Order: sequence, then structure tokens, then C-alpha cells
Amino acid sequence: MNDIVRGADRVLIQERGPGVPEGIYGAECMSCEAVSPLFDDDSLPVAVWALQHSQDHPDHTLFLARTERHWRVVPRPDDPPPPPSWGPGFAGPAFVGLMCLLTALSGLLPALTT
Repeated sequence: MNDIVRGADRVLIQERGPGVPEGIYGAECMSCEAVSPLFDDDSLPVAVWALQHSQDHPDHTLFLARTERHWRVVPRPDDPPPPPSWGPGFAGPAFVGLMCLLTALSGLLPALTT
């Protein structure tokens, strides 16, 4: 799952799967109200439409091109739980401190028995 944006408990992803186009392409003439048809996964027909429209109206040379995609908001997947304190990373600062203390105490034990 490719995240687009992560929120606190939701994730915005690009919808993919059977029947879902990568992109939907279209254009709009900025000189008049003419709008191209929409085409799935192919911008070439939109480019041809803009060229033909400009050929029919020579002063119409500026177009707004659009690409649309399907997005979906889904619950954020649970992050993997942290490893237990006795698992990998066991030799952390607390463990090292405890081992130092036990080592120091073990040196005192023979002195206490005499």
C-alpha cells in the first residue's frame, strides 16, 4: 500500500485494482467553454482534441489539462508492536547497568563471608 498522506488513524492511498484507471485525462479550452471527452489511461486523444479545436478556432491556444485519479481513505494499519524488552536489543542501558551492579556485588560477596 503506497501512502499518499497519513493521518492519526486514517491513510489516503491511490486506489488500484481491476477496472481502476491509472489516470483519467481531459482538457478544457480557456477561450471558450469547450471541453474534451475524458479518456482512461491515455492522454493522446486529449492532445489530438486540443489540436483540432485550435485548428477550428485559431485564436484558441490555451487549454487547461486535467489528470484525475481515484483515491481511497482507509483505516491506518497497525504499526508492528515494539519488540519485547527481553528480545532483540536486550542489552540496553538498563541491562548493562544491572550487569555492572551484579559484577560489583559479586566482588563484595567473598569479603562478606570472612
